[in-house]
Amino acid sequence: MSPPKTAPALVATLHDPTGAALPLLERAAAALARYPVVAVAATAGTDPRVTQRLCALGARVVAGGQTGESRRASLAAAGSDSSAYLSCDFDRWLHWACFWPVELAGLPLRVARLGSSTRPGPWYVCLGRTARAFRTHPAAQRLPETASNLALSQVVGAPLDAVAGAAWLATEAATIILAASREVTAATDLEWPALIVRQAPSRLRGLRCEGLEWETPDFHPDAIAAAGGLAAWTRSVYDTPAAWAARLRLAADEATALARVLHAGPDPR
Repeated sequence: MSPPKTAPALVATLHDPTGAALPLLERAAAALARYPVVAVAATAGTDPRVTQRLCALGARVVAGGQTGESRRASLAAAGSDSSAYLSCDFDRWLHWACFWPVELAGLPLRVARLGSSTRPGPWYVCLGRTARAFRTHPAAQRLPETASNLALSQVVGAPLDAVAGAAWLATEAATIILAASREVTAATDLEWPALIVRQAPSRLRGLRCEGLEWETPDFHPDAIAAAGGLAAWTRSVYDTPAAWAARLRLAADEATALARVLHAGPDPR
């Protein structure tokens, strides 16, 4: 089957204790309305003003947990009637919708073009970053994420960026993932594409997007100003042993999830 050209369901994770997303959410309200279904898994610590506003905009808001748990919860909450799903961390989606709206709106057509009369359409598309977008991230993210991406890319024989917090899923991928995914953390970054590789390697593809540049500064303007600018704030938050340790642990967890799935044997179904 070929991927649809119509809008997918949007399935997203959300953790926003301070309500920092509210200004961008108002700017992106019209873009949110273009999706036939919006399902957001929000952590218990998320500011209720944000979840209330999402509900008012028509979103299905469900309880989330750690990243992997929230990704599955939002995907399940979207239901099985959609022909495709855009899975995206909500802060990333907000940045994309506000600053790269044309690219975001054109995503269904780009995905549809990945299929042809001689090549079947994808079940899962890793939505990654262009070289420019990747460079906007701090080194504590870039270096561990490069290692994670290499682990997957060497398996599939093509360069993929699978750790940008965004993916396009056809219904086949959603079914496979909801049946077999078990990672609790963002190690689902590699677990999910690995599940597709295990069952149908030719159905995994990748696309690069400018709008997946670093979104985090959007939500910390006061802290950035207090630190004396973006560079100083980035150093204070990301150039620390704790930040490096957390990111390196995640990279190890992602590679472990990849190895677990690909050495688990064929899917019994």
